[in-house]
Amino acid sequence: MPVSGRYRWLKSPLFILTGILVILVAIFWSQMINWMLPADSRPAAIVYSAEILTQNGFETAAGTLESTPRGAAGEFGHIERFREAGILSYEGPATCLGCHEKITYQDDQGNEKSADLMDNLVSSAHYRFFTKAHPNVYGFNGELADNFPMGKINRPCPKPGSFAMTAWAELVVTQAGDTLSEGCGQCHIGGQYQAPLGEMMPLYRTGGKEKDAIDCLICHAVAYDMNRKQVVTDANGRNRWGQDRSLLAAMSVTSPTAEACLRCHQHNFGGDIYVDAAGPEFMESLQNLGHTRPRVQHPGSKRGTPYSPSWDVHAAAGMSCIECHATRGHLMAKGTHTTTLMANDLPDVEVSCLDCHDEPHDNSNEDGRTLNGHLDTVACQTCHIPSLHPDNVTRRDFGETEFENDPGIHIYHDVVKENAPGRGITYVWWNGDTTFLGNPIGDNPNGAELYSFYDARWRWPEFADFDYEAWYEKTMRPIAKAGRPSKLHPMKRFNGRQHIDQQNMGPFGGMFVHYNLPSFYRFGRPDQAARVEMDKSMMGMMYGWMFKFYMMDKFMSFMGIDGWNTNSFVDVRAGKMVEPRWIPTDAMLEISHAIRREGALTCNDCHGVGGLMDWPALGYTPGEIDNLIIPR
Repeated sequence: MPVSGRYRWLKSPLFILTGILVILVAIFWSQMINWMLPADSRPAAIVYSAEILTQNGFETAAGTLESTPRGAAGEFGHIERFREAGILSYEGPATCLGCHEKITYQDDQGNEKSADLMDNLVSSAHYRFFTKAHPNVYGFNGELADNFPMGKINRPCPKPGSFAMTAWAELVVTQAGDTLSEGCGQCHIGGQYQAPLGEMMPLYRTGGKEKDAIDCLICHAVAYDMNRKQVVTDANGRNRWGQDRSLLAAMSVTSPTAEACLRCHQHNFGGDIYVDAAGPEFMESLQNLGHTRPRVQHPGSKRGTPYSPSWDVHAAAGMSCIECHATRGHLMAKGTHTTTLMANDLPDVEVSCLDCHDEPHDNSNEDGRTLNGHLDTVACQTCHIPSLHPDNVTRRDFGETEFENDPGIHIYHDVVKENAPGRGITYVWWNGDTTFLGNPIGDNPNGAELYSFYDARWRWPEFADFDYEAWYEKTMRPIAKAGRPSKLHPMKRFNGRQHIDQQNMGPFGGMFVHYNLPSFYRFGRPDQAARVEMDKSMMGMMYGWMFKFYMMDKFMSFMGIDGWNTNSFVDVRAGKMVEPRWIPTDAMLEISHAIRREGALTCNDCHGVGGLMDWPALGYTPGEIDNLIIPR
């Protein structure tokens, strides 16, 4: 049919050319994003050497697994599947996708859903290192920090003072000349040379090279060898993290166990030093540090709440993490109450003690009824986390280092380590919301305007005259009042003194200047390590116009700072206008593990004379405090 005069423009060369360009951009959009990254930060094809077993070797491996308690219980169904299919080597995700192209799960209403397994996986926080939905996070400007990519990928880590965009896979040389593995990539399921940076851009599609490098087995294989999780250097000179791709590990695939989750998560629960004699299998990553380039062990855990039999009743009962943390395929619920884990796949799905313990105390007696009556205003963790592991850090100074003879490196200086209730553990009103820097938002449930969750105890001289009280009343109290009802929660207090870009800071904090880990550990000179890291190509890009436009202006607005100053790059690279600072107010880390029944706090611990609770700080008047105290 001929095109009428009205629509003749559809045949114009300009329209046709524009259409072709749009199609080409759509096809090559993801490649274009990666081309814009520095050459050392782009994904690439990675070749893993396949370990091919003979039939006799297969049966030997099968016998080894079947002789273990889980094998004897018939949990390793993949042994027979591999035997029937004649599979004698594990080829990475391609082997898994041969049978598991789709994944099924139940949605919030209990309806069965089906999705492409790989699409589901690469959309998860465990792969992306971030999520965009943060319905409980508020900036210091009073705005909800939602619809914004945020998580470990673009937030500095206070252990060991690094940044995932630059400190992904590093080799640290000790004074004795030994080589250690370090970097953020050790706790990531991807196997690329860099963090999945492209994922932060709109409409990005994960490429085949990225999918092929994913480490399925670190979560799913009971027999995973953590000694293979060390930095390796490829023929192209680029560093990445190794994986266990043995058939033995693949034959031991199950749903993720608690022990598998703790290969990464024990790092901040109980730390890199403590091994529970009652359950050493919970700390396998601490005992298998690497065959030739061991991973750096960091003293001073961030939370001090080990998930192991001696510390947590759920671990002692043999519970897996996903019994509480609901999943939708590979998407996992963190819960609606979190102050620090900004990446949350299912931010609307609650994870609560009351999901299982509806009336946890005996209602047939007065004491039990009284305790159950506390549930409206007191979180279960308040009484049932009576202490923290002694090797946890309350205040960490990266600006001062100390030398460790074993393994022969300089580390940060942990100024304060507190583990007692009322000291390392503090108590706050919390409604589940949080500020951009991990301050739990809440209000006195009695409605009295006496409670404030922000005290600026470490305020900086440049903002000595800033009126924090007026800001709080104008910006934060309305948010606290409008939120969910607050309960009394235990929190782990934490602060870190780290180098700050003084041209990108405000009254609530500023942009961290990250440390080059090989330099920091080897020489123990933080000023030098900060300058060296600025030479990384991704730091130049972060201070460039593209990051400013797409991410950093908005990021800084949540910090209460008017825009991202890219002009400071030259000074920061030269070590000018940079110095270590404590964050103006301590972060409060939510603690919800290390749950104990024996040794839980008693009524008198909190309500007795000289008890743990700082009632004035919690917003009670003197008359109300008298009614709360139990005379001895």
